[in-house]
Amino acid sequence: MSVQLYVSNDDDLRLANALIADADVERADRDVTAIDLYGSSLDGVPALVLAVLRVKKGQGALPLTIVDEIPVLAGEFPTIDDLQQFVADGAPEGAAIVGRADSAVEFATETRMHVSMFVDDIDATVRFYEVFFGVAPKRHQPDYAKFELAEPPLVLTFNPDRKPTPGGAVNHFGVQVKSSDTVLAIQRRFADAGFLTDAELETPCCYSVQTKVWVGDPDGNRWEVYVVTDADADEGCGPDCACYAEISPNRVSDEYSSKMQVSI
Repeated sequence: MSVQLYVSNDDDLRLANALIADADVERADRDVTAIDLYGSSLDGVPALVLAVLRVKKGQGALPLTIVDEIPVLAGEFPTIDDLQQFVADGAPEGAAIVGRADSAVEFATETRMHVSMFVDDIDATVRFYEVFFGVAPKRHQPDYAKFELAEPPLVLTFNPDRKPTPGGAVNHFGVQVKSSDTVLAIQRRFADAGFLTDAELETPCCYSVQTKVWVGDPDGNRWEVYVVTDADADEGCGPDCACYAEISPNRVSDEYSSKMQVSI
């Protein structure tokens, strides 16, 4: 659990540190820090902060408060009461400061499964799955292909294999949803369980713009829960894309398991 106040100059850094001291929010289970981004290279700025800067087009993004990997306030400092509440309760309801978004893609079910696979030959793979499914791909690029199926409800995508092992391995799994509200609610559930996650806001990826949360299962299999907010983008899946990034595995503690209500 963490709270970060990102600023862009020495004066704001002093204000942020004074705010933390005045709020008296030191807790063993929550890290509260002020971070000055002035002079940082792009590599030194967290992806989530860059995403907010991009969405805000650099205007009114800093100071930026992020609580448990969720941006909650941009362009101003939280009050002492706000900061104390963030530390006590985590991210508040409706905290997506970039604004909620509905899916730009229509599909019949409320959610649909997504599987991404590494392959050695995109073109050969597309030809095979055209026969296998009996439909043409929704998108076919030299470095990416996607099939969208109504039955079963599935998004199947293919990326070039960039690992030292042969192709045919799973890249990642996912669940596509229809609203950023759902992504945020699931991210909170992950945070409550103590999972380590990565979030992306309005991020171009795989020739569309998506808001998502990434999480790893106990074996390191990567899952994403995402909403497509723009169905067309120029960017594919470059070498620095999250689709190729390592992710931390997570396990559910016995204490948390005993509190869960699971319906079948």
